[in-house]
Amino acid sequence: MNVHESRRLAELEKMIAKGKQTFVEVGLALAEIRDLRLYKREYSSFSEYCREKWGWNKSYAYYMIDSAEVVKALPEKVSTLVDTETAARELAKVEPEQRAGIVQAVVDEGKPVTAAAIRRRLPPPPLRRRAPGGTDGTNGTNGAVPPPPGQVVDGTGWPVPTQLIPLWQRADEVQELLTVLSRTKGALRSAQENRDMLFAEVNFSSALSQLDQAWTDVKTAKPFAVCPTCQGQIPDKCTLCRGRGLISEYRWNTCVTREHKEFRTKAKTLKR
Repeated sequence: MNVHESRRLAELEKMIAKGKQTFVEVGLALAEIRDLRLYKREYSSFSEYCREKWGWNKSYAYYMIDSAEVVKALPEKVSTLVDTETAARELAKVEPEQRAGIVQAVVDEGKPVTAAAIRRRLPPPPLRRRAPGGTDGTNGTNGAVPPPPGQVVDGTGWPVPTQLIPLWQRADEVQELLTVLSRTKGALRSAQENRDMLFAEVNFSSALSQLDQAWTDVKTAKPFAVCPTCQGQIPDKCTLCRGRGLISEYRWNTCVTREHKEFRTKAKTLKR
């Protein structure tokens, strides 16, 4: 890495550490570091850089980059109105030519441009019809039948029951908390590496370890999938989802049987 690249990396990292002014600046800075491979002096990959330098996993870093690029591509008169990463992420779900109109429609209603407000303006996806003579979908998995197609699907592509959609849509609240924790961890790492005297009394090892644990604990609040045991229909009696009808990605990965996962995969591929 030459002197110019080192200087530019320092400038971009300072911008990210500040956060920090807007998610757009952070996302664009991350994109430049990735595209120019400015991380290569100390890290073997962009994923490792994000994880070790800022405490972010690769998926979150790319969410930031994609969201920043969505806002950057908006006309100037509406781009400044989208001031959260979660709102930009909702806009990313529609074609670029529709985004400015959706933002303007929210503004015309006299409402702030939040993720929830944008979500209500998104066009519904096309419904799929069940193929004639199709299977009943039980597949021997506790007699579960795939719910009818809906407008909201979980992280496995499974339709979220109507009564659970309000709870599902609160995932943004959890993500905001995760973002705060990740940014705090990134700022502490930066202070540690730069030997910032303001933080001279901070026990970085303890603080970073506790932030890691807090991030892991809080993430379990973020819904990932409709509970495969109760299908979100009788959650008050379900021990897997503990009464909410939805489970976290951690529970999906560690507590759900292979048979249930295979059933979800097969059910998704059925033509409806």
